[in-house]
Amino acid sequence: MKSDKTRELVILSLYAALIIVSVQFIRIPFGPQFVHLGNALVVIAVLIFGARKGALVATVGLGLFDIINGYAAEVWITILESLIVCLVLYFVFEKLLKSNDKMVNIIIIGVIAAVTKIFLNFIKYTIINSIVAGLPVNAAMVLALTKIGGTFGTSVVTIIAVPLLYPVFKRILQRN
Repeated sequence: MKSDKTRELVILSLYAALIIVSVQFIRIPFGPQFVHLGNALVVIAVLIFGARKGALVATVGLGLFDIINGYAAEVWITILESLIVCLVLYFVFEKLLKSNDKMVNIIIIGVIAAVTKIFLNFIKYTIINSIVAGLPVNAAMVLALTKIGGTFGTSVVTIIAVPLLYPVFKRILQRN
C-alpha cells in the first residue's frame, strides 16, 4: 500500500517536472507571452489523473516555472487560472461526460480548455489595464486583446496536442 502511494507521488512529481521542462525549453516567443505545451500537459493531467491531482500537478508545474523564471509576483495568478481551468474540466469531463475518453470527447475537452484559458487571460488583462493603467473598460479590453497573442497560440497548441498526446501518456501510464 505504501509503495503504491510512493509510486503515485513519484509519477505526479515527474509529470509536474515535465510541465516545467516543456514550458522552459519548448516555447516560442510571441509578443509579451510565449506559445508552449504547458497548458496541453495540464489538460492531459486532468484527463489521466483526475481533476484534483491534475490541479496539483498544474499548480506545482506552472507555479514552479513562474518562480524559477522571475514571475514570482504573478505566480498566484498562474495558479488561480490553472485551478479554474481544472475546475471547468472537472465539471465537463468528469461530471458531464462521465470521464468517457473517446476521442471526440478528448477533442472537446482540448477546445474547452483552450477557450477557457483565452477567456481568463482576456479578463485578467482587461482588469489590469483598467485598474492599474486607469483605462476605460472598452480601451482596456482592446489592449487586452493585443497582449494575449501567446495565449491564442498556446490554445491552438492545446487543441492539437491534447488529442495527439493523451493516448500516448495513457498507454505509458497503464503499462506501469
